[in-house]
Amino acid sequence: MKDYPKALENFEKCLSIRKNTLPESHPDRATTYSDVGDIHRLMGDYEKALSFHRRALDVQENEQCNPLDCALTYINIGETYREMKDYSTALTYFQKGLQICQDNLPKEHPDLAVVYHNLAKLYLASRQYSIAIKNVQQAIEIAQEKLPATHPHLLEYKDTFEKIRNEM
Repeated sequence: MKDYPKALENFEKCLSIRKNTLPESHPDRATTYSDVGDIHRLMGDYEKALSFHRRALDVQENEQCNPLDCALTYINIGETYREMKDYSTALTYFQKGLQICQDNLPKEHPDLAVVYHNLAKLYLASRQYSIAIKNVQQAIEIAQEKLPATHPHLLEYKDTFEKIRNEM
């Protein structure tokens, strides 16, 4: 479906409501800032995406927030930098998000597979194929254990695996 303008409109409405009802430092506002940022990333407006993600981090790093929300913001920032082809900055943010996820989730949690897949795409883009294949294999192993065989994430991980293999 990918109707990003409509998604952005809805998230902006949500943000407006949260701005009127919640204090600036409320974790739900931070989550919405990150959501808006991710839509801007998906629409290719990377500077605006980073601006919203930084707003989210300002709250998440300074308030009692769910660490996994902060991890998602780090991962979203990493994705933004990966798409901007700033691979070293992307890696820094992915590693921060991964560490939080590893500290707070079971070893076989599907959210970890998402991070491993993001790392695989980063290493594929930077032509570090042996590291990319290890990360995508971790993603696939978790997904095969925890997700149905037809789950879109698992299918995407397998597709990435084939892309990496074809480059090796």
